[in-house]
Amino acid sequence: MHKIFFGTVVKGLGKGKTIGFPTANIKLINNELHIDSGVYAMNATIDNQNYKGMLYVGTRPTLNMWEQTIEIHIFEFDKNIYDMHISFQILHKIRDEIKFESEKELIEQLYRDKETVKTINN
Repeated sequence: MHKIFFGTVVKGLGKGKTIGFPTANIKLINNELHIDSGVYAMNATIDNQNYKGMLYVGTRPTLNMWEQTIEIHIFEFDKNIYDMHISFQILHKIRDEIKFESEKELIEQLYRDKETVKTINN
C-alpha cells in the first residue's frame, strides 16, 4: 500500500503549460513529503476522480530556479483546478533531478518520462 499525500493546487509560473507539460503546483497540507528530488509515476485523485500522471519534486535547475517545488502533470487533463484539494500516491521513481543543457533537452526527456510512466502506470 502506498502512502497518500494531500495538498491544494496553487498557482505557479505557468512554465509547464508553455512547454507542453502543464502542471498542478501542490502546496502540501501536512508538509510530509520526504522524498528525493526527481520524477515519479503517481496516481492522483481530484474531486473523486482518479488520474494517472507524473510527479516532479525539485528545484527546476534547467530553468535556473532554485526553490523547492512539487508539481503534478496529469495525463490527458485540461481543467482549471486552482485552489482544489488533491491527493496522490507515489508509485515508482523514474529518475533523479537533472540540469539539462537546454529547455529542448528537458522537453525531450519529459516525453520519454511520460512514456516510461505510462508503461508503469497501467
